[in-house]
Amino acid sequence: MIKLNVQVEPMGAVRMTGRGKFIKPNAQRYLHYKNHIKWHTKKQLKGRKVLSGALAVEILFIMPIPGSWSKKKRDASVGEWHVKKPDTDNLVKGVFDSLNKIAWNDDNQVAKVTACKLYGESPGIEIIIRELEVTG
Repeated sequence: MIKLNVQVEPMGAVRMTGRGKFIKPNAQRYLHYKNHIKWHTKKQLKGRKVLSGALAVEILFIMPIPGSWSKKKRDASVGEWHVKKPDTDNLVKGVFDSLNKIAWNDDNQVAKVTACKLYGESPGIEIIIRELEVTG
């Protein structure tokens, strides 16, 4: 089992064209975000081999609490479900793309995914990767 913790504000995947990734600010921000996840993952997995079999992945996205909310509402929201954009599947895509060739060979190895978004005081991503046993 591998546990990773990346302190970053979760960001959903951004659509990019070949040229757009060099000139669009959103695309640049997304590429920087993925590089941030890669760097922290490499640091945490230093010396470990890349996983090659079937995997189960659990991801907890800790989303920032809007600064415009009252203190009472902010305090009450910690640990509550985040049901706004970005969509969970877009958040997962960014993490999976970042972990290719670092935690696993390719994200097609992930046979089981569990992901959720909660509000929290410190934004971040918690990832647990487990190797699945071969059945049959």
